[in-house]
Amino acid sequence: MCFYCLVIFTLLFALPMPTLSSATMEHQVQATSVESTESGVTSGLRPWKGQSNWRRSHHLKNAHGILNIIGWGVLLPTGAIVARNFRNYPLKCDEWYQLHTQCQTSGYMIGTVGWGIGIWLGNSSRQYTLKAHRTLGIVVFTFATLQMLALWLQPKKENECRKLWEIYHIVLGYAVIVLSIANIFEGIGNIRSHAAEVWRWVYVGMLIVLALAAVALEICRWIKSKNPQQMTFEDNQIYASQQI
Repeated sequence: MCFYCLVIFTLLFALPMPTLSSATMEHQVQATSVESTESGVTSGLRPWKGQSNWRRSHHLKNAHGILNIIGWGVLLPTGAIVARNFRNYPLKCDEWYQLHTQCQTSGYMIGTVGWGIGIWLGNSSRQYTLKAHRTLGIVVFTFATLQMLALWLQPKKENECRKLWEIYHIVLGYAVIVLSIANIFEGIGNIRSHAAEVWRWVYVGMLIVLALAAVALEICRWIKSKNPQQMTFEDNQIYASQQI
């Protein structure tokens, strides 16, 4: 529930982020005014309208970035870490599947809202096309949607297609994570202000935390595999099956 509250909060209240300089904003407002004058429209109140449109666009860009970072860039990798390390080996959690599906589903929903905002911003802007960022975003959304649909088509464990489904699920899942991270940095690189460095370092910090957690769990896995006496018979079977 807190994830969905976060979506609503982000859309209603933009987090304070460094903005463009007043000179840049004034230039954009003047450009809007000149454009309207050349088209034969009275420009008396156009500067104020241009300033209002800029603030709304800036608010939506912040929401787009925050939601995509949380959804695609944090929750999806967290769900993958849970599925790999909390199912049975090296750590066992009976609620691992619920945690995994909650992370992936919440990440997909939050990321989809951010993706939709980005598509709207791209369609409403005649100045910035950002083709690479847009294309990667569509690919990420498509792959993630296929992953969500795969949950409904998940075969039973005794089914012959189960192994193929698991390979497909793992490969496509990691592909979504890699493409999502790449596209987040691509989007940050498109920010034309000093705010880009703030966004970049905040997300790098999040990735470092996730990476440290993943590395610690992998070390735990390696230590257990080197000490067979500390592993139960069931753990040995699980570890052997994961190495195939």
